[in-house]
Amino acid sequence: MSRLYAYMLLVIALLAGHGVQAQQKERTLIVSALVGEVIDLPEKIQYSLFPAYSADEFQFARFLEFQSTDGLRSIILQVTLRNGDERTQAFTAAEFEALRRQIESRREELNRADAALLLDATYSVELLTGNSFIGVLKAQRANELDFQTIDLGLLTIRKADIKNLELLTATQQRRGWAPVGNGTRIFFAPTARSLRQGEGYVQNVSIFLLGANYGITDNFSMGVLIPILPGSGFTGLALTPKLTLPISEQFRAGFGALYFITSEGSAGVAYGAATYGSADSNATLGVGYLVSSDGIATTSPVVVVGGATRISRRVSLLSETYFVNGGLGGLAGARISGSRISGSLGFLYAQGYAQELGYIVPAYGEVTYRFGKTK
Repeated sequence: MSRLYAYMLLVIALLAGHGVQAQQKERTLIVSALVGEVIDLPEKIQYSLFPAYSADEFQFARFLEFQSTDGLRSIILQVTLRNGDERTQAFTAAEFEALRRQIESRREELNRADAALLLDATYSVELLTGNSFIGVLKAQRANELDFQTIDLGLLTIRKADIKNLELLTATQQRRGWAPVGNGTRIFFAPTARSLRQGEGYVQNVSIFLLGANYGITDNFSMGVLIPILPGSGFTGLALTPKLTLPISEQFRAGFGALYFITSEGSAGVAYGAATYGSADSNATLGVGYLVSSDGIATTSPVVVVGGATRISRRVSLLSETYFVNGGLGGLAGARISGSRISGSLGFLYAQGYAQELGYIVPAYGEVTYRFGKTK
């Protein structure tokens, strides 16, 4: 009833305007001293507040309390968006108190994280703006951190502006790299590692194939591949769903499909894979079966063995080998990675299908742009 009554008061206030306000007392409520009267965007992000409003549209918010002449009390959240629009939402006293506890609990988590920070250690820092850098932590204060960087000198960063902070290993410190990607594929073959929720990429493969994938959850992603064959008359696309299961920190199992849908019909490959290792260095074993509207072909499965290892800040070596019908073929090459953009070049090798197929030629090239969550 308290929520219904709050909504009724809000509607009456909006319809009657100053006439109702004359009969009510209004004051600003402070849900927590940690955020004050006005909750701005960094505070929303820092304390994970108001998930119904994205960071792109949110400007600030405050809580208002209305008390009528008969003593009844209602709490209203007033949100101001970047475009100037205002939104209101009724809060019960229990919801208001729960939000207070959420802020205080999050502050305790942040305090524990601050206590774990190591001075003179090297960190990879990603900001809310999407920019990132690598720096040595030189000082920390209540709301700020100082990082010494090679290219930008000493940077003072507000804690509220930091999206992700990751301590680099000794090897990463020596080579000066930050994580890039989550190791979800080798060249073309998928691993059992998954895109994280909110992480995605678009890519062009060998000019004639466009693709995109997006992490719907931390364990499930969906993608699409679209062939670009001008003048061929071919139309269609392929769907690439993938579900992964974390067995341990280093070991994952995954299941998915590469399923083509065209005007002539549909068919594809359903696969299972197991991957051991990290995003930087991993090994994958997978088995795939042909599927079509007639069912699954249980004979002559395709077996893929592959892996990746990162040898420097930007460069990883890759290999994937396919075994089918007594023959083998695959790709070997390298990937050059940045925080958002990467490119790969793979050399095709094949043996056993026919004598003339025992060759090594550059046959696979791709460029990928990562968006959303990048770490």
